[in-house]
This record gives sequence, C-alpha cells and structure tokens, in this order.
Amino acid sequence: MFRKVLLVSFIALLSLAAVLPVLATAPAEGIVFEGESVPGISLGDSRSQVEAAYGQPDSCQGPDRGYCGFPVDGGGQVFVRYHGADGGPAANLPGDIAHHIHWYRTAWTTTAGINTAIALDDPDAVIAAYPDAQVTTNQWGAVVRVQDAPSGISVDWFHDFYGGFTTVTIGIFLPSDPAPIPEQITRLIDIELTAKKVKGQREIRALLLLRNEKQLAAAGATVSATWIFPDGSSQTVTDVTSSSGYAYFELLGVPRGSYTLIVDDVVLDGYRFDQANSVLVDSIRVK
Repeated sequence: MFRKVLLVSFIALLSLAAVLPVLATAPAEGIVFEGESVPGISLGDSRSQVEAAYGQPDSCQGPDRGYCGFPVDGGGQVFVRYHGADGGPAANLPGDIAHHIHWYRTAWTTTAGINTAIALDDPDAVIAAYPDAQVTTNQWGAVVRVQDAPSGISVDWFHDFYGGFTTVTIGIFLPSDPAPIPEQITRLIDIELTAKKVKGQREIRALLLLRNEKQLAAAGATVSATWIFPDGSSQTVTDVTSSSGYAYFELLGVPRGSYTLIVDDVVLDGYRFDQANSVLVDSIRVK
C-alpha cells in the first residue's frame, strides 16, 4: 500500500513538472551580430518576444518600463531599451520594440571577436577589431568609448579612479551614419594679474587658465603673450600650460605704472584656439 501511494505521488509530481513553464533566462554564451542581435533576442523584437526568451526582468525604469534589466545565466546582466510600436516613447505594452541592447560580465562574443573580458583587459584590441570606429578618451588618456555607428556597436569603459576598478559594457543598436567628430578647441577662461612688493622690489605675476571644449585642463599648449609697459614699450613672452592648464608669467623689479598683458595666440596640436570666446587682455596698476 505504501509503495502504491509513493508511486502515485511520484507520478503526480512528474505531471506537475510537465505543465509548469520552464523559467527563461538569457543564455550564458553566444555570438553577437553587430547591429542585429545578441544571444536569444534581436533588435526589433517586441517586449513580449524578449520576455518569452529572457523571462521577467529583474527591474525596469520609468512608468513606461522603457529600460529593463535581465539576469544572464551564470552571471552578468543584459539591458534592453524599448520604444513604442509607433516609434515614440515606450508604452509599457507587449508590442513595445527593443531598439538598444547592452550587457556586461558575459561571455557573449561579437563577430569581430570581442567580449567584455577582452575589452577590459585590452582596449587596443577593441580599437583594432573596429578600425573605423570613433575612439573617445578622457583627460588622462584612458579609452572610455569605441563606437562604430555604421556597424551598430559601442564599447564603453567606466573608470572608477577612487574605487580602483573599471567596468565595461558592450551595446548594439541599429546601424547609422557616424556622428560628426566634435571640433577640438581651447579657450582662455581667465587671466589673473597680481602685484606685490618683495624686499622693496615690485613684482607682477600673471596666471592664465586654459580649458578645452570639454571644460577640462588643456595641458601642453604654448601660450604667447605681450606685456605693454607704462612707457608704451612691449615684451613678448611664452609659456607652456601645466597639467592643470595654467600658464604663468612674471615681471620682476618693475616701476610704478599701468601694465597690460595681451594674449597673442595659443597653440596646441590638434586644437583650434577660440579667440572669440576667450579672455585675451588684462591690466593692472602698480603703486
């Protein structure tokens, strides 16, 4: 009798397992086709298709649930961004369309042979794999983005200098024309003239601050300027900006009177000096 009850219970459990849905998840491995698909889903899939492949998301942002994250089997995360079926904002409907997919800490490998582990270890390998991509670096020269718009792929590095670690994400999107490369420019943000007496001698010091188009320090630029003295004579001076973007000039043992510093030019390889939006002149009266 006991064996019969046990057998019936076992059969019932098997029957229950047969009707329960298998929980879906993003696969641990697979090939990424740039501008087209990742393992399990494709750009252009509906929200219902994505959730059929990956299951319910861990979380979604916004009332329209337009940006959702899913776990990857064995670790990692994949994120899907949706828009509405009409091309507008997502509407939190099954027909919303996936238009951008990115991920981190997975073994997914692109057709060019790149995955997040390779990108983390060797950014130059990513640049070599996508030779036509636009490469963006930060002020310390570290690579922060390699984006190949015509292929529909972007690799991004997030450097936490305080924590001492870097995270890499890779994303695909519909191929497009490359974004125009922004012009690299320098601007003189400020000229600060100060005068004081040191052991009975009058001194003038000039501190000039140079920034680039990202408002970061423009180091290594040659700044040419002209001092105009009280008697109308002049003197040309040059200095190279420091790692903080400062140029420095001084006059020692000067007489009383009005002094003017005029910036003539700033030269930095690959950059245009934006004179129209720069501070070019400052004056000081020495007593």
